[in-house]
Amino acid sequence: MNKVDLTPLEYNDIDEMVSAFKNIGWQKPKMLYEMCLSEQTQHKRFILVAKINNTFCGYVTLKWQTEHLPFSDNHIAEIADLNVLPHFRNKGIGTQLIQACESTLKEKGYAEIGLGVGMTADYGNAQRLYVHLGYVPDGRGLYYKDKQLSYSD
Repeated sequence: MNKVDLTPLEYNDIDEMVSAFKNIGWQKPKMLYEMCLSEQTQHKRFILVAKINNTFCGYVTLKWQTEHLPFSDNHIAEIADLNVLPHFRNKGIGTQLIQACESTLKEKGYAEIGLGVGMTADYGNAQRLYVHLGYVPDGRGLYYKDKQLSYSD
């Protein structure tokens, strides 16, 4: 396994990221990453980019100020939007990204970490990774667009 380099998102990363996701059929527009970079500059979020041999393979976002009410009400930062390109999965990259977020949060004095993940099969790899790393549901149930879901939702 080659060494994984983790660095904060920079503007010159964006075109490669957009292209990599487009190549696998995911539409992640340049504007999204430009907004993320702007929020990183404003200290609202932190984006770590993973590369192997200078080739983009994934990223994760750490939101200092999350919109998710159970987290924001309790001043909990949120690990969000973990993406590892399919052909780089199962190589420990997602784990390294999450562990780097955990270290960053610990250095800044955070005692708890929030984590959001989709509940459909598309998010199965992330769901398994989070459980493997020791993350457990907080017992508050499921949320969609900051609304707690009911039985029939």
